[in-house]
Amino acid sequence: MIDSLHILAWPAFKRKLSPYNRLLYTNMQKLGATVEEFSIWRVLSGRYDIVHFHWPEYCVNGRGILAALFWSGALFGAMWWVRIRGGSAVWTAHNLGSHLQQHPTIERHFWKIFTALLDGYISLTEKGGEQVRQHFPSLRTIPGFVIPHGNLRDAYPAIDISRELARERLGIATSARVLAFFGAIGRYKGVMELAEKFSVVPDDRAVLLIAGKCFLSPHERKQLENIAAGDPRVVLHLDYVPDQDVARYIRAADLVALPFRDILNSGSAILALSLDRPVLVPAKGSMSELEEFAGSDWVRLYSGELTPDVLQRELDRAATNSALRGHCRALEAGWDGLDWRDLAQLTLAAYHSVRSTTRRQLGPNRQEVKASPRERQS
Repeated sequence: MIDSLHILAWPAFKRKLSPYNRLLYTNMQKLGATVEEFSIWRVLSGRYDIVHFHWPEYCVNGRGILAALFWSGALFGAMWWVRIRGGSAVWTAHNLGSHLQQHPTIERHFWKIFTALLDGYISLTEKGGEQVRQHFPSLRTIPGFVIPHGNLRDAYPAIDISRELARERLGIATSARVLAFFGAIGRYKGVMELAEKFSVVPDDRAVLLIAGKCFLSPHERKQLENIAAGDPRVVLHLDYVPDQDVARYIRAADLVALPFRDILNSGSAILALSLDRPVLVPAKGSMSELEEFAGSDWVRLYSGELTPDVLQRELDRAATNSALRGHCRALEAGWDGLDWRDLAQLTLAAYHSVRSTTRRQLGPNRQEVKASPRERQS
Protein backbone atom coordinates (compact mmCIF):
# COMPACT_ATOMS: atom_id res chain seq x y z
CA MET A 1 0.00 0.00 0.00
CA ILE A 2 1.30 3.43 -0.95
CA ASP A 3 0.62 6.00 1.76
CA SER A 4 0.72 9.65 0.79
CA LEU A 5 0.51 11.20 4.24
CA HIS A 6 2.80 14.16 4.92
CA ILE A 7 4.16 13.82 8.46
CA LEU A 8 6.15 16.13 10.70
CA ALA A 9 7.76 14.27 13.62
CA TRP A 10 9.62 15.38 16.73
CA PRO A 11 12.05 13.69 16.72
CA ALA A 12 12.22 11.73 13.47
CA PHE A 13 15.77 10.83 12.49
CA LYS A 14 18.11 12.38 15.05
CA ARG A 15 20.88 9.82 15.52
CA LYS A 16 21.80 10.38 19.18
CA LEU A 17 18.26 9.87 20.39
CA SER A 18 16.45 6.54 20.55
CA PRO A 19 16.70 4.42 17.37
CA TYR A 20 12.97 3.77 17.87
CA ASN A 21 12.05 6.90 15.90
CA ARG A 22 14.56 6.35 13.12
CA LEU A 23 13.41 2.76 12.54
CA LEU A 24 9.73 3.73 12.67
CA TYR A 25 9.90 6.65 10.27
CA THR A 26 12.36 5.05 7.85
CA ASN A 27 9.85 2.25 7.38
CA MET A 28 7.02 4.76 6.97
CA GLN A 29 8.98 6.33 4.12
CA LYS A 30 9.36 2.92 2.50
CA LEU A 31 5.56 2.66 2.59
CA GLY A 32 5.22 5.93 0.67
CA ALA A 33 4.72 8.49 3.46
CA THR A 34 6.70 11.72 3.57
CA VAL A 35 8.38 12.31 6.94
CA GLU A 36 10.26 15.45 7.96
CA GLU A 37 11.98 16.56 11.16
CA PHE A 38 9.85 18.95 13.20
CA SER A 39 10.69 22.66 13.23
CA ILE A 40 8.62 25.76 13.81
CA TRP A 41 9.65 27.05 10.36
CA ARG A 42 8.30 23.91 8.67
CA VAL A 43 5.03 24.21 10.59
CA LEU A 44 4.60 27.80 9.42
CA SER A 45 5.73 27.30 5.82
CA GLY A 46 4.27 23.89 4.97
CA ARG A 47 1.06 21.93 5.20
CA TYR A 48 1.12 18.61 7.06
CA ASP A 49 -1.42 15.88 7.62
CA ILE A 50 0.10 14.75 10.94
CA VAL A 51 2.46 16.29 13.48
CA HIS A 52 3.70 13.52 15.77
CA PHE A 53 5.33 14.25 19.15
CA HIS A 54 7.32 11.83 21.30
CA TRP A 55 8.97 13.67 24.21
CA PRO A 56 7.34 17.14 24.28
CA GLU A 57 8.50 17.66 27.88
CA TYR A 58 11.84 18.77 26.43
CA CYS A 59 10.16 22.16 25.94
CA VAL A 60 10.04 22.62 29.71
CA ASN A 61 13.16 20.98 31.08
CA GLY A 62 16.83 21.82 30.63
CA ARG A 63 15.92 25.50 30.29
CA GLY A 64 15.36 28.57 32.42
CA ILE A 65 11.84 29.66 33.32
CA LEU A 66 11.50 32.21 30.52
CA ALA A 67 12.83 29.80 27.91
CA ALA A 68 10.49 27.07 29.17
CA LEU A 69 7.52 29.42 28.85
CA PHE A 70 8.61 30.61 25.40
CA TRP A 71 9.15 27.14 23.91
CA SER A 72 5.98 25.77 25.48
CA GLY A 73 4.02 28.63 23.94
CA ALA A 74 5.73 28.07 20.60
CA LEU A 75 4.78 24.39 20.68
CA PHE A 76 1.15 25.15 21.51
CA GLY A 77 1.04 27.71 18.71
CA ALA A 78 2.48 25.18 16.27
CA MET A 79 -0.10 22.56 17.27
CA TRP A 80 -2.92 25.08 16.90
CA TRP A 81 -1.64 26.20 13.48
CA VAL A 82 -1.36 22.63 12.16
CA ARG A 83 -4.93 21.90 13.25
CA ILE A 84 -6.23 25.16 11.76
CA ARG A 85 -4.72 24.12 8.42
CA GLY A 86 -6.42 20.73 8.49
CA GLY A 87 -3.73 18.61 10.13
CA SER A 88 -3.88 16.49 13.28
CA ALA A 89 -1.64 16.33 16.35
CA VAL A 90 -0.64 12.92 17.75
CA TRP A 91 1.48 12.01 20.77
CA THR A 92 3.24 8.75 21.62
CA ALA A 93 3.18 8.54 25.42
CA HIS A 94 6.63 7.25 26.34
CA ASN A 95 6.42 8.85 29.80
CA LEU A 96 3.80 10.34 32.11
CA GLY A 97 5.90 13.47 32.56
CA SER A 98 9.46 14.65 32.60
CA HIS A 99 11.92 12.90 34.86
CA LEU A 100 13.72 16.10 35.82
CA GLN A 101 10.68 18.07 37.03
CA GLN A 102 12.76 21.23 36.76
CA HIS A 103 9.72 23.55 36.65
CA PRO A 104 6.86 21.53 38.20
CA THR A 105 4.27 24.33 38.13
CA ILE A 106 4.96 25.16 34.49
CA GLU A 107 4.99 21.48 33.59
CA ARG A 108 1.64 20.84 35.24
CA HIS A 109 0.03 23.52 33.09
CA PHE A 110 2.07 22.40 30.06
CA TRP A 111 0.59 18.90 30.10
CA LYS A 112 -2.94 20.16 30.61
CA ILE A 113 -2.74 22.39 27.53
CA PHE A 114 -0.71 19.94 25.43
CA THR A 115 -3.09 17.02 25.92
CA ALA A 116 -6.10 19.30 25.25
CA LEU A 117 -4.63 20.16 21.82
CA LEU A 118 -4.14 16.53 20.75
CA ASP A 119 -6.28 14.68 18.22
CA GLY A 120 -4.98 11.22 19.10
CA TYR A 121 -2.38 9.37 21.12
CA ILE A 122 -0.39 6.14 21.02
CA SER A 123 0.73 4.02 23.96
CA LEU A 124 3.27 1.21 23.79
CA THR A 125 1.36 -1.24 26.00
CA GLU A 126 -2.21 -1.82 27.18
CA LYS A 127 -1.33 -1.12 30.83
CA GLY A 128 0.66 1.93 29.82
CA GLY A 129 -2.40 3.21 27.97
CA GLU A 130 -4.54 2.73 31.05
CA GLN A 131 -2.10 4.73 33.16
CA VAL A 132 -1.88 7.51 30.57
CA ARG A 133 -5.67 7.88 30.49
CA GLN A 134 -5.84 7.98 34.27
CA HIS A 135 -3.12 10.61 34.41
CA PHE A 136 -4.48 12.77 31.57
CA PRO A 137 -8.33 12.64 31.62
CA SER A 138 -8.63 14.70 28.41
CA LEU A 139 -7.19 11.75 26.47
CA ARG A 140 -10.32 9.72 27.23
CA THR A 141 -12.25 11.70 24.61
CA ILE A 142 -9.87 11.21 21.66
CA PRO A 143 -8.75 8.13 19.68
CA GLY A 144 -6.10 6.03 21.42
CA PHE A 145 -4.01 3.19 19.99
CA VAL A 146 -1.70 0.52 21.40
CA ILE A 147 1.31 0.03 19.11
CA PRO A 148 4.26 -1.73 20.77
CA HIS A 149 7.96 -0.97 20.72
CA GLY A 150 9.92 -2.91 18.11
CA ASN A 151 12.99 -5.09 18.35
CA LEU A 152 16.25 -3.10 18.31
CA ARG A 153 18.55 -5.86 17.08
CA ASP A 154 18.84 -4.26 13.66
CA ALA A 155 19.62 -0.80 15.02
CA TYR A 156 23.25 -1.48 15.94
CA PRO A 157 26.24 -3.22 14.32
CA ALA A 158 28.15 -6.22 15.74
CA ILE A 159 25.15 -7.39 17.75
CA ASP A 160 26.35 -10.99 17.87
CA ILE A 161 29.64 -10.23 19.60
CA SER A 162 30.27 -12.96 22.15
CA ARG A 163 30.24 -12.37 25.90
CA GLU A 164 33.91 -13.40 26.02
CA LEU A 165 35.07 -11.06 23.24
CA ALA A 166 33.00 -8.16 24.60
CA ARG A 167 34.63 -8.57 28.01
CA GLU A 168 38.08 -8.88 26.52
CA ARG A 169 37.66 -5.55 24.71
CA LEU A 170 36.43 -3.91 27.90
CA GLY A 171 39.18 -5.37 30.08
CA ILE A 172 36.79 -7.48 32.17
CA ALA A 173 37.62 -11.03 33.23
CA THR A 174 35.73 -13.77 31.41
CA SER A 175 34.93 -15.43 34.76
CA ALA A 176 33.37 -12.26 36.22
CA ARG A 177 29.70 -11.94 37.06
CA VAL A 178 28.78 -8.72 35.29
CA LEU A 179 25.91 -6.46 36.28
CA ALA A 180 25.53 -3.61 33.78
CA PHE A 181 23.72 -0.31 33.50
CA PHE A 182 23.53 1.12 29.98
CA GLY A 183 21.97 4.38 28.81
CA ALA A 184 21.92 8.09 29.54
CA ILE A 185 22.88 8.55 33.19
CA GLY A 186 20.42 10.86 34.93
CA ARG A 187 19.45 11.26 38.56
CA TYR A 188 16.02 9.66 38.08
CA LYS A 189 17.57 6.41 36.77
CA GLY A 190 18.90 5.43 40.18
CA VAL A 191 22.48 4.86 39.04
CA MET A 192 23.95 6.35 42.20
CA GLU A 193 21.84 4.06 44.38
CA LEU A 194 22.80 1.10 42.19
CA ALA A 195 26.51 1.81 42.71
CA GLU A 196 26.05 2.32 46.45
CA LYS A 197 24.10 -0.93 46.90
CA PHE A 198 26.52 -2.87 44.71
CA SER A 199 29.53 -1.67 46.69
CA VAL A 200 28.39 -3.77 49.67
CA VAL A 201 27.57 -6.92 47.67
CA PRO A 202 29.99 -9.54 49.10
CA ASP A 203 30.97 -11.14 45.80
CA ASP A 204 34.59 -10.87 44.66
CA ARG A 205 33.68 -12.04 41.16
CA ALA A 206 30.94 -9.43 40.71
CA VAL A 207 31.54 -6.44 38.41
CA LEU A 208 29.31 -3.40 37.97
CA LEU A 209 29.66 -1.86 34.51
CA ILE A 210 28.07 1.59 34.07
CA ALA A 211 28.14 3.08 30.58
CA GLY A 212 26.42 6.07 29.02
CA LYS A 213 26.52 9.81 28.71
CA CYS A 214 26.46 11.37 32.16
CA PHE A 215 23.87 14.04 32.98
CA LEU A 216 24.50 14.07 36.73
CA SER A 217 25.54 17.27 38.48
CA PRO A 218 29.31 17.71 38.96
CA HIS A 219 28.88 16.83 42.65
CA GLU A 220 26.90 13.65 41.89
CA ARG A 221 29.35 12.60 39.19
CA LYS A 222 32.21 13.02 41.65
CA GLN A 223 30.34 10.85 44.18
CA LEU A 224 29.93 8.13 41.56
CA GLU A 225 33.59 8.34 40.62
CA ASN A 226 34.56 8.12 44.30
CA ILE A 227 32.56 4.90 44.66
CA ALA A 228 34.42 3.46 41.67
CA ALA A 229 37.78 4.64 43.05
CA GLY A 230 37.07 2.79 46.28
CA ASP A 231 35.82 -0.41 44.64
CA PRO A 232 37.84 -1.87 41.74
CA ARG A 233 34.80 -3.98 40.80
CA VAL A 234 32.98 -0.84 39.56
CA VAL A 235 33.84 0.08 35.96
CA LEU A 236 32.70 3.46 34.61
CA HIS A 237 32.38 4.83 31.09
CA LEU A 238 30.65 8.17 31.62
CA ASP A 239 30.47 9.28 28.02
CA TYR A 240 28.33 8.84 24.93
CA VAL A 241 28.67 5.33 23.49
CA PRO A 242 28.77 5.33 19.67
CA ASP A 243 26.52 2.87 17.85
CA GLN A 244 29.38 0.55 16.91
CA ASP A 245 30.21 -0.01 20.60
CA VAL A 246 26.71 -0.40 22.06
CA ALA A 247 26.53 -4.18 21.71
CA ARG A 248 29.92 -4.55 23.41
CA TYR A 249 28.69 -3.00 26.66
CA ILE A 250 25.41 -4.92 26.77
CA ARG A 251 26.67 -8.31 25.57
CA ALA A 252 29.44 -8.23 28.19
CA ALA A 253 26.78 -8.39 30.91
CA ASP A 254 25.07 -11.30 32.62
CA LEU A 255 22.28 -9.00 33.79
CA VAL A 256 21.29 -5.42 32.90
CA ALA A 257 19.99 -3.44 35.90
CA LEU A 258 17.72 -0.44 35.31
CA PRO A 259 16.65 0.79 38.78
CA PHE A 260 14.61 3.78 37.58
CA ARG A 261 12.86 5.74 40.31
CA ASP A 262 9.90 6.31 38.00
CA ILE A 263 9.20 4.40 34.83
CA LEU A 264 6.38 3.89 32.34
CA ASN A 265 8.26 2.35 29.40
CA SER A 266 11.94 1.65 28.89
CA GLY A 267 13.78 1.64 25.58
CA SER A 268 16.88 0.53 27.50
CA ALA A 269 15.07 -2.61 28.67
CA ILE A 270 13.93 -3.37 25.12
CA LEU A 271 17.50 -2.86 23.89
CA ALA A 272 18.92 -5.27 26.48
CA LEU A 273 16.32 -7.92 25.60
CA SER A 274 16.94 -7.34 21.89
CA LEU A 275 20.61 -8.14 22.51
CA ASP A 276 19.69 -11.22 24.56
CA ARG A 277 20.42 -10.00 28.05
CA PRO A 278 17.94 -10.29 30.96
CA VAL A 279 16.92 -7.12 32.77
CA LEU A 280 16.28 -6.22 36.40
CA VAL A 281 13.63 -3.49 36.68
CA PRO A 282 11.26 -2.12 39.32
CA ALA A 283 7.68 -3.37 39.31
CA LYS A 284 6.38 -0.03 38.05
CA GLY A 285 4.71 1.35 34.95
CA SER A 286 4.37 -1.22 32.18
CA MET A 287 7.24 -3.43 33.41
CA SER A 288 4.87 -6.16 34.63
CA GLU A 289 3.46 -6.31 31.10
CA LEU A 290 7.00 -6.61 29.74
CA GLU A 291 7.56 -9.53 32.13
CA GLU A 292 4.36 -11.22 30.93
CA PHE A 293 5.53 -10.84 27.35
CA ALA A 294 9.17 -11.89 27.63
CA GLY A 295 8.92 -14.20 30.64
CA SER A 296 10.26 -13.99 34.18
CA ASP A 297 13.62 -15.48 33.18
CA TRP A 298 14.24 -12.43 31.02
CA VAL A 299 12.47 -9.68 32.97
CA ARG A 300 13.09 -9.74 36.73
CA LEU A 301 10.88 -7.44 38.79
CA TYR A 302 11.57 -6.16 42.27
CA SER A 303 9.29 -4.19 44.56
CA GLY A 304 10.25 -1.44 46.96
CA GLU A 305 13.86 -0.43 47.44
CA LEU A 306 16.67 -2.10 45.51
CA THR A 307 18.88 -3.91 48.03
CA PRO A 308 22.28 -5.65 47.96
CA ASP A 309 20.48 -8.95 48.59
CA VAL A 310 18.31 -8.46 45.50
CA LEU A 311 21.38 -7.63 43.41
CA GLN A 312 23.27 -10.69 44.64
CA ARG A 313 20.33 -13.04 44.17
CA GLU A 314 19.50 -11.86 40.65
CA LEU A 315 23.13 -11.75 39.57
CA ASP A 316 23.63 -15.33 40.79
CA ARG A 317 20.50 -16.39 38.96
CA ALA A 318 21.53 -14.72 35.69
CA ALA A 319 25.14 -15.92 35.80
CA THR A 320 24.16 -19.57 36.34
CA ASN A 321 21.18 -19.79 33.98
CA SER A 322 22.59 -21.46 30.90
CA ALA A 323 19.16 -21.26 29.22
CA LEU A 324 19.78 -17.54 28.68
CA ARG A 325 22.82 -18.08 26.49
CA GLY A 326 20.63 -18.00 23.37
CA HIS A 327 18.21 -15.45 21.92
CA CYS A 328 15.37 -13.83 23.81
CA ARG A 329 12.77 -15.66 21.71
CA ALA A 330 9.98 -13.26 22.56
CA LEU A 331 11.79 -10.43 20.77
CA GLU A 332 13.38 -12.31 17.88
CA ALA A 333 10.90 -10.89 15.36
CA GLY A 334 9.53 -8.12 17.55
CA TRP A 335 6.42 -7.93 19.73
CA ASP A 336 3.84 -10.51 18.63
CA GLY A 337 5.89 -11.24 15.51
CA LEU A 338 5.67 -7.65 14.29
CA ASP A 339 8.66 -6.15 12.53
CA TRP A 340 9.25 -2.41 12.00
CA ARG A 341 7.37 -2.41 8.68
CA ASP A 342 4.33 -3.82 10.48
CA LEU A 343 4.66 -1.20 13.23
CA ALA A 344 4.94 1.56 10.63
CA GLN A 345 1.77 0.28 8.93
CA LEU A 346 -0.07 0.22 12.25
CA THR A 347 1.02 3.79 12.97
CA LEU A 348 -0.07 4.98 9.54
CA ALA A 349 -3.44 3.27 10.09
CA ALA A 350 -3.72 5.11 13.41
CA TYR A 351 -2.98 8.41 11.62
CA HIS A 352 -5.77 7.76 9.11
CA SER A 353 -8.19 6.90 11.91
CA VAL A 354 -7.32 10.11 13.75
CA ARG A 355 -7.79 12.19 10.61
CA SER A 356 -11.11 10.52 9.90
CA THR A 357 -12.30 11.24 13.43
CA THR A 358 -11.04 14.84 13.25
CA ARG A 359 -12.80 15.46 9.94
CA ARG A 360 -16.07 14.27 11.41
CA GLN A 361 -15.64 17.03 14.01
CA LEU A 362 -17.09 14.98 16.82
CA GLY A 363 -18.01 16.73 20.03
CA PRO A 364 -16.43 16.39 23.47
CA ASN A 365 -18.28 13.13 24.19
CA ARG A 366 -16.78 11.18 21.31
CA GLN A 367 -15.75 7.62 22.14
CA GLU A 368 -12.16 6.53 22.46
CA VAL A 369 -10.81 4.22 19.76
CA LYS A 370 -8.39 1.61 21.09
CA ALA A 371 -6.42 -0.37 18.51
CA SER A 372 -3.91 -3.09 19.31
CA PRO A 373 -1.76 -4.98 16.81
CA ARG A 374 -3.91 -8.09 17.26
CA GLU A 375 -7.07 -6.10 16.51
CA ARG A 376 -5.51 -4.54 13.44
CA GLN A 377 -4.41 -7.91 12.05
CA SER A 378 -7.69 -9.71 12.66
